[in-house]
Amino acid sequence: MDKFYFKYRNVKDVSPWSGLLNVQKLTETLQQTHNPPGSSQLVRLTNLNNSINGKDPKAMSKSELKKLLNSVVHEFNQVDDKYKEESLPIIANCIIKIGGVQEATLLSVLQHPFVSSLQAPFIDLLHRWRNSSSISDGEAVVFRAVVKLIEKLVKSTGDTKVLPSWLFDSTFLSAIADCLTDIATSRKYFDEQHRLLLKRFTGLIGVYTDCQLRWNDNNNNDKDKLVILLGPIIQCLTSSHYAHIFTNTAQKKTKMTIIENFYLLRCPSFLISYNGSRLEETMKDLLTAMLPKYITILNKIIPLVNDWKRPTIQAVNYLLQIIDHGADRFPKTAKFVSGNLKLIDHVLALINEPLFYDNLQKKSSIKTNFMNTALEFLVNMISEPEILAHMKQASSAPIFLRLTSCKHKSLALHANNLLAYTIREEDIKAMPNSGLLLKKNIKILKTTINKKSDDHSNTEQLLETLRGLIKHDQIRDDLIKQNAIPFLLKSADILTGKSNALILEILWSLSFCDEGAAAIRSNSKFLKRIETISKTTDDEQIKKSIEGLTWTLVEKPAMLERRAKKESEEKNEATSEMITVTEEIVKSDGTKEQVTVTKPAPQANRERIFQYDIMISYCHADKELIYKIHKFLLAEGFRIWIDLNNMFGPAMSAMADAVENSEFVLLCMSDSYKQSTYCQAEAEYAFGCKRRLVPLIARPGYRANGWLGFMIGSRIYIDFGAFDFETACQKLLSEIARQSQRPLPSKATAAAQPKKPIEAVRVEPEMPVVCVEKKHEHNEKGSLAAYKDRKPAFDFIKKSMSQWTESDVLDFLFTQKFIELMPLCEMFNGRSLITLYRMCKTQSGQTFTFLDDDLKSTYKTKLPFGIYVRFVSAVEQTLATQTPRPVKKPSIKNVPPAPHEEASPQIVYDYAPLISSEPFDLKYITDYQHRSNDTYHSDNDKFVLLLNPIAKCLVSSYCINTFSNISQDKKSMATIEKLYLLKCPSFITSYNGSCLEEIGKLTCLIQHDQIKDEILKQDKIPFLLECTKKLTKRPLMCTFEILWSLAFSDDIASVLRTNSNFLDKIQSIAKDNKDESVKKVIDELVWKLVEAMSAMADTVENSKFVLLSMSDSCKQITYCQAESEYAFKRKRHLVPLTV
Repeated sequence: MDKFYFKYRNVKDVSPWSGLLNVQKLTETLQQTHNPPGSSQLVRLTNLNNSINGKDPKAMSKSELKKLLNSVVHEFNQVDDKYKEESLPIIANCIIKIGGVQEATLLSVLQHPFVSSLQAPFIDLLHRWRNSSSISDGEAVVFRAVVKLIEKLVKSTGDTKVLPSWLFDSTFLSAIADCLTDIATSRKYFDEQHRLLLKRFTGLIGVYTDCQLRWNDNNNNDKDKLVILLGPIIQCLTSSHYAHIFTNTAQKKTKMTIIENFYLLRCPSFLISYNGSRLEETMKDLLTAMLPKYITILNKIIPLVNDWKRPTIQAVNYLLQIIDHGADRFPKTAKFVSGNLKLIDHVLALINEPLFYDNLQKKSSIKTNFMNTALEFLVNMISEPEILAHMKQASSAPIFLRLTSCKHKSLALHANNLLAYTIREEDIKAMPNSGLLLKKNIKILKTTINKKSDDHSNTEQLLETLRGLIKHDQIRDDLIKQNAIPFLLKSADILTGKSNALILEILWSLSFCDEGAAAIRSNSKFLKRIETISKTTDDEQIKKSIEGLTWTLVEKPAMLERRAKKESEEKNEATSEMITVTEEIVKSDGTKEQVTVTKPAPQANRERIFQYDIMISYCHADKELIYKIHKFLLAEGFRIWIDLNNMFGPAMSAMADAVENSEFVLLCMSDSYKQSTYCQAEAEYAFGCKRRLVPLIARPGYRANGWLGFMIGSRIYIDFGAFDFETACQKLLSEIARQSQRPLPSKATAAAQPKKPIEAVRVEPEMPVVCVEKKHEHNEKGSLAAYKDRKPAFDFIKKSMSQWTESDVLDFLFTQKFIELMPLCEMFNGRSLITLYRMCKTQSGQTFTFLDDDLKSTYKTKLPFGIYVRFVSAVEQTLATQTPRPVKKPSIKNVPPAPHEEASPQIVYDYAPLISSEPFDLKYITDYQHRSNDTYHSDNDKFVLLLNPIAKCLVSSYCINTFSNISQDKKSMATIEKLYLLKCPSFITSYNGSCLEEIGKLTCLIQHDQIKDEILKQDKIPFLLECTKKLTKRPLMCTFEILWSLAFSDDIASVLRTNSNFLDKIQSIAKDNKDESVKKVIDELVWKLVEAMSAMADTVENSKFVLLSMSDSCKQITYCQAESEYAFKRKRHLVPLTV
């Protein structure tokens, strides 16, 4: 085309751009201008042009068109250089004629030299348009004619391979890319003179967008053919022009300008059509830069949503499609959005607008398409746990429920899918008939499967919806009642690929229910079929579902049965051993007689040794936190089983083996965990094996419900979402120690553990044991004689055992005649001795064996079993007799009585025998309170912490007995009489603080049921809740104690639970407050209203009988009421005792 191309620099006698002349008219004008008479070459060109004009494009045959193009090429090859300018209008006219022929005719000349020669002049035009301020009208005619021809060529064929190769040539595409870059960085294209050329250029980008869409459909290797344009398009979408145009587009406009169309529609369309190898990297860069800007744009335009017209709706539609592009394949997209949750709020707000949901249609429309895009965006986002939790907290289920009745099929599918995963148990209970929702989905699924379409996307989405719905117990029960299992079993025989994997997973979930398992198990044909499939299929997901289904239906019941049988045999074996002993009895006449009796042999408390301390059951969506917990527990010396690789293959057998060989199972709870069928299988089996379960909350704000809530029951859970990581880990260690009731492993063992396990099942070091250091220099001969000559001091009598020194421990053992234990405990202080005692209580047989072996190896002597038993009894008795008494720290006598003093003396309690001749002297505190009462100031509540204990002393039976039994002839009081009859009353009469009357009276009154009922009738709960906002210190603590006591009334508890602000407040205090007295009351209140779990609850759960010690003081203690009420509700055997 180089010979045909003439560059017009200054054509001044042609109509300007503002005249908007069409190409045909402008071409005729140019021809008249440049055809001077007298030239034979010009005459020939004129005749050629007349010949072209005389042809009817629509009536031209393939041969006529080819003949015409041959003539054009031949004539222009004969034209001299001086007439090249005059040739341009004829070229433009020829291009226009070609564009008007029939599509089949046009396809016959795609490779004609005339078409191929258009590349060079068009590239030159693109360069001059970009580099010059403007181009002439003649050049514009050719520009527009070529673009129109390219549009017609691409539209005429469905196969891009037959198109002229120069359309995808790197030289040609580079010229287009340069123009895109210039548009992104320059404002000159906003000017009017560039308007029409930009419109044609926008059309050219549309041509390439159409090509990319075709390549996506055909799944070919051309997806990166236009990748050279991707970077410049992204540059346009991230430029300041994009955000400026978006935010300044008038909401009420009914039509976009050319520049708006380019930035807000055409560039997004090109990006959305691209699915090549650089998509993931491109989306990462784009979202990192633009997500905050998108939110800023929506912040400005959403308040005006009621004014939106077609252009704005289209622009927001494309914005959501940009963010969503590739999200179904690349999880990182949802991860990026989870850091910008305001975007989710905006989308939820838009789909809840009447402007959209009131104008939905069965067929496509601008508003229906927008809603479909918004819902599809949310469907791809809920795979991210944080986004799903956020949508649940936003109570979005009713929004989706409304849209499930939409007649637009795709939109309704998306709405049902979102509803399945965001609906909560309370939402289901609030529905008048949850069975209708399930019935509707089953009906649509049946219709879709029966169509036997090659497109399985709708079937897959419907099955994903059903999979989410049956995770809710009520929906699962409805499915069984509707007898839908036979349909699912039949569908499993028909479906293939992902659909088959989904339906097998659904059946696996149903198998956790006894009725569902029975229905599936009764279909022997289905069981044989899945057994065959498991051996032949290469699809790992199908294999995993079949393995889980088979394990739940067949292997799990058999394993649990074998386990129960084995435990029963071990129990019978343990009780079958009998011994014969001689006992002395006293006969009725008072004489003694020796008799021989046979009875069961005493059994040591033999505890099982596990291969692993802890198995971690978690969902891989939460792996970031779980891996940190795993690393922490390894450092603490625990032996851990964890699946780090999301293993396939024999996963169920490996899981079952891990559960069987682990003492603890950590349930890392989240929405993702509850939705995972595999996680449910792990948790169910651990529950069935009666392992020690420790629930963890892995996502902020999550609360277990449904099957998971039932499973954790009253167990204490560790909320990693509410506490910082270090605090939560310490709580985890405390809970493990509480359940195991023995010392935790030494950190020294952590060094032996591999830092980065390779396999799911790790090879762990041996179980850590308590090592006892010995000083052999005291007895080189290995004899106990040196310990028998000890001259003990008796300082240990005056101390609590926890404060004993090493010498005190040895003195205690010597005085109790535990000589054999002295060398073993030579380096023990009091706390070490208490630890040994706890080991003896919880692992009696194992600890005795360890001590006996240690004594044999060092001193060649045995540890008599009687000594061991007496040792445990002596320590237990010593601890029981050491009652708490207050110790002054610092001395109360040194407390200055100045009114301005704010710090109160720190009262601590020490466990020591009451060997002092005088009780703790309250005189100084009483005198201080009297002085405080003389003038009003804040010190009236300085010693308010002592008020409640002293009040309890005065109303106790001990006080009454002391008063009634005091001798009338006595000249002086005993210590205990002084305490009850003088010191405590003096303290009470000197106290004049804020909670003496109101709070004190109410605390006592609310223990009566009638008073509780009156508080509810008089609607005083809001007043008490308001008090929690205004009161501080001791009055606040008393108020919380009152609310805790009131919470034992179900009606009042319900009122308190509805106040979310109050629940947040008490949970925040429980997390942050360091005052142990306040923390205790708050923990009790949280336990009652939120957690429903505690160490007490665990004790009740594991006890057959509960002795209720009844007294007035017991009735007044709220904690006692909590114990008794929980025991009553758990239907334990209650034995009331009157004390």
